[in-house]
Amino acid sequence: MTDIRKETKQLMRLFDQQGNLYENYARQHGLQGKSLNILLWIYYNPQGVTQNWICKKTYSTKQVVHATIKNWQAKGYLYSKENDKDRRHKLLFLTEIGRAFASAILDPLEEMEMMAMSTLTAEERAVLLNVFGKYSNAVTALLTEKKEELDD
Repeated sequence: MTDIRKETKQLMRLFDQQGNLYENYARQHGLQGKSLNILLWIYYNPQGVTQNWICKKTYSTKQVVHATIKNWQAKGYLYSKENDKDRRHKLLFLTEIGRAFASAILDPLEEMEMMAMSTLTAEERAVLLNVFGKYSNAVTALLTEKKEELDD
């Protein structure tokens, strides 16, 4: 096996392990992994987000996002408001109850992520972010290109 193939497989195992950890964290809090991702985007964007924007950020189908949003609206976690920039898409916001719900789940997660990141030196953090960003951009471009080929 070539070095790049071994390194790619090693990286994919690390990604898989991380993804599984977040999925498990979500389940411990009564959520699915996708719901946790959706909650993250809403919580950290208090200016409001649209369902369409969430679909793009989480690579989720409209049906998954809509079902999650509908569930949270029924629980009183979210409300929607007309979007002045585009009236076709309403903005979603957390209610006080929703913000408390999200905070109880996401604040401890953020604290753990910060503690993990603090095990690295400032230089290691800069390298990690730079290299991971470069890798992520390359994978995104390649997968987007492949999707467009398949869609044609």
